[in-house]
Amino acid sequence: MKILGLQIPVLRYTDLFDDITSLSEQKIIFTPNPEICLRARQDREFLDILHQADYLTSDGIWLYIGYQIEDFSAKYISTLGKGGLRGVWFQVIHILLLPYFFFNLMFRRSMLYEKYWDRICGSDLTLDLLDFAERKNKKVIIIDLYKPDDAKKVASQEVFWPRLQQAYPKLRFDYHIYDPENKTDIIWHIGDSEGEILFSTLGMKSQEQSVIEIMGQCPNIKIGLGVGSSFDYITWFQKRAPKIFRSIGIEWLYRIFTSPGKIQRLARIYQAVIIFPITVLRSLKK
Repeated sequence: MKILGLQIPVLRYTDLFDDITSLSEQKIIFTPNPEICLRARQDREFLDILHQADYLTSDGIWLYIGYQIEDFSAKYISTLGKGGLRGVWFQVIHILLLPYFFFNLMFRRSMLYEKYWDRICGSDLTLDLLDFAERKNKKVIIIDLYKPDDAKKVASQEVFWPRLQQAYPKLRFDYHIYDPENKTDIIWHIGDSEGEILFSTLGMKSQEQSVIEIMGQCPNIKIGLGVGSSFDYITWFQKRAPKIFRSIGIEWLYRIFTSPGKIQRLARIYQAVIIFPITVLRSLKK
């Protein structure tokens, strides 16, 4: 499916995982969500970076609203041609069809997954890759954001190593604080290591850019993944939503009530739930 200029292929999780863990060649995986799609629409450089991935996966649950809008447009709206009737039809979509699409998302999700294929979350993929690396004795490389003025980030980095070791006692891993001033040395160490799986937690755009840059210079890295804050849950620095919340796609609701940054979290949800579908609808009128 193409959403706001970003081509996200239909994928089955098992097919993706089997392919990348063959380690036969380098594979870059990025996991777009509505926030990333909106950013890429405004940032051509970021859009080009995302399209360099071997796999783009449907991470955010609200992408499936966009898929329904795009699908409906391709099947029905295009037959109306241009002009006033088309504009009126879009008004009808705004009023009537968005609630229907939301209903499908909440109560007919299995149908959406069958039609538009699997939702593949970066956090779930991270967990499975860590399990794989521990079982197969594959070394993992993790790069984290250098942000000395952020007390919360510094605190998480201080406990990262022992907590990850506790969670995965047999995992072999290197952990680097990715300071732009020592980036060259870090990339050299990664290339000189036995690392085969790279996780970048640098945040939107920076993490994707770093994966491409490192894998371009380090042929030993076979899997590269931008993972956002996934390791905060793995190292228990943040508590992930219970499985019931994740299974029905309302992990965001749990985070509203438990995250210390409630205002920022609400702003991101507003972007996904309100701004994203409206932007997709408007993009189809052009």
